[in-house]
Amino acid sequence: MPNTLLTNQVITYESLDVLENTLNMTNRINREYNDSFRFGGAVLGQTLNIRKPPRFIGRLGQATQVEGIAEQYVPLTLAFQRGVDTQVSSQDLSLRIDDYRDRILKPKIARLANLVDQDVCSLVLGVNNCVGTPGTVPTSTAVVIGSNSAATKLDNLAAPSEDRYVSMNPATQGSIASSTLASFNPTDAIAKSYRKGTLGMLGGFEWAMDQNVYVHTVGALGASTPEVLNGSQSGASIITDGWSSGTLNAGDVVQFEGVYAVNPQSYQSTGQLMDFVVTATTSDAAGTMTIPISPAMVGPGSQLQNVTALPADNADVFVFGVAAASFSTITGKSTPQNLAYQKNFGTLAMVDLPLPGGTDKAYRASSKKAGISIRVIRDYIVTTDQWIERIDVLYGVTVMRQELACRIAA
Repeated sequence: MPNTLLTNQVITYESLDVLENTLNMTNRINREYNDSFRFGGAVLGQTLNIRKPPRFIGRLGQATQVEGIAEQYVPLTLAFQRGVDTQVSSQDLSLRIDDYRDRILKPKIARLANLVDQDVCSLVLGVNNCVGTPGTVPTSTAVVIGSNSAATKLDNLAAPSEDRYVSMNPATQGSIASSTLASFNPTDAIAKSYRKGTLGMLGGFEWAMDQNVYVHTVGALGASTPEVLNGSQSGASIITDGWSSGTLNAGDVVQFEGVYAVNPQSYQSTGQLMDFVVTATTSDAAGTMTIPISPAMVGPGSQLQNVTALPADNADVFVFGVAAASFSTITGKSTPQNLAYQKNFGTLAMVDLPLPGGTDKAYRASSKKAGISIRVIRDYIVTTDQWIERIDVLYGVTVMRQELACRIAA
């Protein structure tokens, strides 16, 4: 069979096909905002404000009690332009499609897909709900679907029951699967689950392995015994004392004694301490630390109430659910942050890049179904008979609704 000269258009659509079938966690989150950036052409740094549904307290009786409409917004910014650039010779371009795909295209797209997936997996840093213990790999499904599990937290916070997923790093998948794999699939599907990196359905979740699960490092907590300084604090920061050369890293999770989460519809206590994620790395100043947290703490009486009560003076501060007496067991630990989530916890918008003039070839291909758009540009260097080939994607990621996801520390 004679060789077929690969045009840039062929390369572009082959790239799209490979990319679409390589992404893992990326393909399991919300993708509905791609088109929202198309008016006027999307550019790096462009931001779209996404509305969150308002909440209302309601009334009892016939008398009207007018409530304000408190809409909240989450910014989605096209913050990432990723790409992989190579030079190929005229001889390379004369390869058959299958040869080019396997030798050159797949390694390039695999790297690009992993870069995108890493950015999606890093959304875990914006998730506050957490189960598990840093440095302790789960050994059963109980951490996800047992009592006091990730599923329990999602249910208590009114997360929809459909489109739920679990994304695990290889060690967690191996630990859980080795003892419980038969629970996921009938015998004839077990081999396929290992080959595809997915365990299947269990407890309302589709379980899958992702090598890009974010690895977080717990702050150096020191010999601290932190407590809330002055009671009834609320908002996006809480002042604490009792620290001893301690540091909380951005992405750490804290809880406060006596501060329980509430169901966002019934406003009833879930019976579980409310989790807050630390939004910026913070160190103590003479034993006092103002902890920046998300979500902001909102007490009773508000449409946005998320806790049963504001913390009392001298209430204990926990880190990843661990009390001060046991801080030494988690301080400085590197902990994979596996994730149980409903797909609308976060979103990825990948949009069309403009096609420049003055090049040999420039093509763009997109998949409406997968929400993927990829651009391939080729230009020729006459002195070396080389073709510069660049592949680009432009996208943004953001956490839309924290309550729809729960971290699983390992």
